[in-house]
Amino acid sequence: MNNPTPNYSRRKILKMGVLTATAAYAYSVSGISLMGKSWALSVTSLNEATANSLLQISRSIYPHPQLEDLFYAASVESIDASVASNPELRKALEDGIATLIKAAGGDWTSLNAAKQTELLQHVASEPFFQAIRSNMVVSLYDNPKIWPKFGYEGPSFSKGGYIHRGFDDIDWLPQPNKES
Repeated sequence: MNNPTPNYSRRKILKMGVLTATAAYAYSVSGISLMGKSWALSVTSLNEATANSLLQISRSIYPHPQLEDLFYAASVESIDASVASNPELRKALEDGIATLIKAAGGDWTSLNAAKQTELLQHVASEPFFQAIRSNMVVSLYDNPKIWPKFGYEGPSFSKGGYIHRGFDDIDWLPQPNKES
């Protein structure tokens, strides 16, 4: 008879652990990210189609190829929370996004960046665009998890300020001529 419960020796368990750790290390060193697949956009006020379009449009407004959609999704969820108590803003967002998607021919992601920018410039003064922009600038850039991706170490006050932590480390500029 077959035993339905597999026998794992200590050696097999250690071998599986080493293989798993090696694979995880290889993924991290090669730059492969599984992070983008482990989240779900969760909205309560906006419908799913509007929220997904908003995520794509937000990425076009603040394009950062090094950021996963996860960070943009957090901003969309923040916008969703703000429209929960403001039906006029929700309607303006839904109508504005629908107008942009229609102008894009139904698929925002199929447009090149120049065409997306052109369409966004046409609506830049609209209240729905300003609501997206103002929320995104705070919810996206105030996220400590993305700061390292931009080379920002975070606030320096708790570390004694910048004066002894690289205040004058300007190695990216040419050295000044000593004669001038």
